[in-house]
Amino acid sequence: MRIAAETTLRNKRRYAGLVADYADCDPARIRASLTEFLHPDAVVNVVHPINRVDGAQRFLERVMEPLLHSFRYLHRRSDMLFGGEHQGAEWVVSHGHYMGEFVNDWMGIPANGQPVWLHYAEFHRMDEGRSVECYLYIDMLDLLRQLGRWPLPQSVGHEGFIPGPATGDGMLLTAQDPEQSRLSLKTVEDMLAELWTEEEGWRPYWHRNMCWYGPSGYGSYFGLEGFCRFQQPYEGIFEPGRFSSAFRKSGDARLDGRVKGHYARFADGAYVASGGWPSHGGFMVRPWLGVEGKGQMFTVRLCDFWRRSGGVLVENWVLIDLVDMLLQLEFDVFLQAGIDLQLPWPGTQIRS
Repeated sequence: MRIAAETTLRNKRRYAGLVADYADCDPARIRASLTEFLHPDAVVNVVHPINRVDGAQRFLERVMEPLLHSFRYLHRRSDMLFGGEHQGAEWVVSHGHYMGEFVNDWMGIPANGQPVWLHYAEFHRMDEGRSVECYLYIDMLDLLRQLGRWPLPQSVGHEGFIPGPATGDGMLLTAQDPEQSRLSLKTVEDMLAELWTEEEGWRPYWHRNMCWYGPSGYGSYFGLEGFCRFQQPYEGIFEPGRFSSAFRKSGDARLDGRVKGHYARFADGAYVASGGWPSHGGFMVRPWLGVEGKGQMFTVRLCDFWRRSGGVLVENWVLIDLVDMLLQLEFDVFLQAGIDLQLPWPGTQIRS
């Protein structure tokens, strides 16, 4: 099915309560709301260096309490919220920014005493009104950019605050037309099937003035030709024929065994969400982000949000765990930024 249904609507409204509490700027309310929303045994996957947390209580202790301590007036402003079904499971998602004054060091990252925003996206697999599995993406590189500790070569794309949908209608708390949802999903999947083609078969699926909002390090691009400035070089870093994704296998068991594909992909009205942990991977044979390509194998954790208008896609938001990806390529972002990473709990693996 992979589109929003009656159960989705109940879950969206349930999730909207948590999102509203995040926006209230009250730490006690955030703690209480998370305790109620997350199943006690929920598995929460977070970008590096946190990676994975088992259980709602540990998530509160290891993720939320340090955030609340480090960022005064912490709140979350969401600009998209919707849901859908994938392989028999119900999901809800949101996108936006955590915001607050960075007053105390966070995991060894030095505070600057200034307001910062943490670009985020979040996926929840729901069961009986509670989240039992979560994927939380936070753009850690963008935080380093705001702190003046940029560890990479200059980005080709635009770096800055990532806006929500131009239409301002991304919070879908009512039922959407199923036919519109199906059209959105088909448009995205037809486009994705054409991404890695020499003839650039993906072009007809996009508006000429499309906007691609990438993670910090990749940057954002506007218009079809602008997007080409990213997509063509990115496709070129992989060794031909040794690329693994949800659509194809590389023939290398080491890589294909690690690429799990997408844990969720679904549509709700004009919006589509997709996430993979990891989603794709390959062997890097050309320089990328200042790292020399020597045939290194790597995989990519990512998520996408798309907005369709008419028969084409007009906006695409992408978050990638680039810190994890670069670590696989033996490039430590925090070390390069002069940061002695200090995780707030003992016995944690630096990489999952």
